[in-house]
Amino acid sequence: MSLTRKSTLLAIVSVAFVCTVVMSTIAPALALTKYFNCTTRSANKHADLTLEDVNECYYKIFVGAREYYLNETSVLHTQTK
Repeated sequence: MSLTRKSTLLAIVSVAFVCTVVMSTIAPALALTKYFNCTTRSANKHADLTLEDVNECYYKIFVGAREYYLNETSVLHTQTK
């Protein structure tokens, strides 16, 4: 391989790596933005923000959280008995 091919290949791999890192950090930030927007809408709608509203938004945005929480609490209850 010539030097220009090696440097071109290195540049392509570097750009791909940077894109992967950026994409992996944007998705969680977007989920948090959606969560905060949901809680803000709920607070503005009722002029009050309750714990139920916060939990509803959390389980709505972070879809697998409820099942994970239920599984974790059932495991904890079986371990303490």
